[in-house]
Amino acid sequence: MTMRGAMTALVPLTLMACAQTPAPAPSQAAVIQTSPEDLLADKIERGRAIVSRECASCHGLDNEEAEWPDAPALRHMLADYDSGTLNEDFRQSVRVGHPGMPQFLYGPKTADLLLSYLVSIQEPETPPSED
Repeated sequence: MTMRGAMTALVPLTLMACAQTPAPAPSQAAVIQTSPEDLLADKIERGRAIVSRECASCHGLDNEEAEWPDAPALRHMLADYDSGTLNEDFRQSVRVGHPGMPQFLYGPKTADLLLSYLVSIQEPETPPSED
């Protein structure tokens, strides 16, 4: 075999050796499955982050009391406001609360996150004692 013949035979072999093999298809075990509970927990945590940033300084966070005298604690918010109405108010930037409250405009996804958090922290209001 001549040098030219040997080179002609080696070039295709070299190219085949350098070719990338396709990645194997992911197995069923590798597919990440998220449960509805995990999705809800994520929505609640994301809603909590928004509340922490934009609402907590007046209304408190989680089971905290409200910092602002006229602001209801968030954990009792749904005792005074219907959740569907509140969600729509968030979306339409309707001022909820007193005239000094800042006005916020949220899209549907953000309003949903806020409501998921609010629903998750609700506690019944304690009736005043009759002492």
